Amino acid sequence: MIKQMTLRRIPDSVEKALRKRAKESGRSLNMVSIDLLSQALGVSQPNEKKRDLSELCGMWNADELKEFKCNTETFNAIDPELWS
Repeated sequence: MIKQMTLRRIPDSVEKALRKRAKESGRSLNMVSIDLLSQALGVSQPNEKKRDLSELCGMWNADELKEFKCNTETFNAIDPELWS
C-alpha cells in the first residue's frame, strides 16, 4: 500500500465537491477521496457495509408510495362511536 500520494492542480469545483461530501458524511477528506477513486476505477471492495436495509426490504417508486398511502388512508380515520 502506498503511504502517500500528491495530487496537483485539483480544480476548485472538485475540491469543493470533495469537501462538501466529506462534511456531509462526517468522514475525512482522505477517506472520501479514496472511496471515490476506488469506485471510479472499479476496485472498491464488494463486501463494503451498507447502512440501510434496502437489500432486505427494497425501495418504492413514487407510484407504489401513492398506492400505499391510498390503501392505508382509512387507518387514519377515527370512529366517533368508539371514542364517545
